[in-house]
Amino acid sequence: MASKISICSAALLQLGKAPIDSFDSPGDTVRLCSNLYPIERDSILRENDWNCAIKRDVLAPLSTTPSFGFSTQFALPSDFLRMVQIGDWYVGMPECQSFKIEGRKILASGTILPIVYVFRNDQEETWDAKLVELMTARMLWKLAYPVTQSTSLRDELKAEYYAMAKAARAIDAQENPSDTLGEDFPLITGRQ
Repeated sequence: MASKISICSAALLQLGKAPIDSFDSPGDTVRLCSNLYPIERDSILRENDWNCAIKRDVLAPLSTTPSFGFSTQFALPSDFLRMVQIGDWYVGMPECQSFKIEGRKILASGTILPIVYVFRNDQEETWDAKLVELMTARMLWKLAYPVTQSTSLRDELKAEYYAMAKAARAIDAQENPSDTLGEDFPLITGRQ
């Protein structure tokens, strides 16, 4: 079963170092892992709509309103990392409701706000095997220079990480059905 300790230990073992038992143990490599891991975990989760890190929520408005531009503001969930959808529309689609994220609030208009978002999934045992493998590769890349002082190894591992990330994203995306084009899709209606 994957954990932050097993991921960091696997990366360290590949660098020829001893595995770690916990982030509370003494030692430079432990301190390095405990500082790097949460930052890199959040970063890798933000980079893709990983199936194991998606949540839905319906937000209620806050009692205070924005100064201008929007009629309502909503507090972001505490585990929020990146917006994926508002209602039925993906962020970036022209139909997506107008909104703006400012600080830890979403400015929008309406009485409720249904969202789909990437959340900070810090329960690695719930991750897909490809995401665990990718996170191990990322830690291997990020630990390479501090542990070995080798820029060439770091650069080689970075290239391997990006190739692996492309494959992992493709596999994760294949688990969901493709969006279908409805009768009201702009290209279809434009041809009629």
